[in-house]
Amino acid sequence: MINWIMKKSGEIALKTDVGKLDLARLPKEVTEIKDVSYIDDNDPAHKMDIYLRKDGSKKPILIDIHGGGFISEDKAMNRLFGNYMAKLGFAVFELNVRLAYPEWTVFDQIEDIDKGVRFALEHAGEYEGDTDMIYIAGHSSGGVLAFTECMLSESAEMRADFGLQERSYRYKGLITDCGLMHFYKSSIAYWGMRKMIFPKGYKQDKRYKYLTAENNEYIKRIPRAALLTNSKDVLKKMTYYFDRVLMEKDVEHRLFEYGKDGHTGIIFKPYTETNQAVLKAVIEYLLDQ
Repeated sequence: MINWIMKKSGEIALKTDVGKLDLARLPKEVTEIKDVSYIDDNDPAHKMDIYLRKDGSKKPILIDIHGGGFISEDKAMNRLFGNYMAKLGFAVFELNVRLAYPEWTVFDQIEDIDKGVRFALEHAGEYEGDTDMIYIAGHSSGGVLAFTECMLSESAEMRADFGLQERSYRYKGLITDCGLMHFYKSSIAYWGMRKMIFPKGYKQDKRYKYLTAENNEYIKRIPRAALLTNSKDVLKKMTYYFDRVLMEKDVEHRLFEYGKDGHTGIIFKPYTETNQAVLKAVIEYLLDQ
């Protein structure tokens, strides 16, 4: 029963959250290409939106993954964020994935992201994307998915365990925004979420180890990482947790804690003066290498 309630609440949240977006603030100079299938099955879960400022120049690529506790939400939630990252110079590929429960799991979502990224890179030239400059971002639950996708480019063993093909690309940087960066929060809601998003016996599954940052033996290979949170983010402690793990592993990264817009602040209001300053600081940090 609790699983059904959580899933239904997530479906309602999508309509509520998308309704909060002030689409009058969409930057006019950004071109939107909507609902591009990255797998030829016409499944809405396998579509992406692409945002860029068309000017003929090659642009760093940003793969962006929405949040929603793995069980809800949609790429539309990140529409403003994707537009403003495009305005700031990226070719942005905003991915949908199959939502967990009742049929799919986090491991299926990781497979979707792998396929979405491969499609984006194969077609990057059509959207002025530079395949030598690939970055990835994830909001909330998308944070741990982005982290895992990033690490898959660093380890052949990880790819083998996930059953993924060889890669010829690596990421230059990672952004976690108000990330759900571990699964150990003690509450009925988080207990229910874990039961919904993982298959039975997941704690003995080698793939699960890779999702828990402190247990990922390849974490020292992670590219430069920017960790975003703010004073009103309900998952702020998780960002601090991830920050501690990276410090203990001596991984280059920077924590950006600005403003008080809450958990969805920077994706719903990327146009505010504070959030514009944060995004510009993050981009400067990631590109300065």
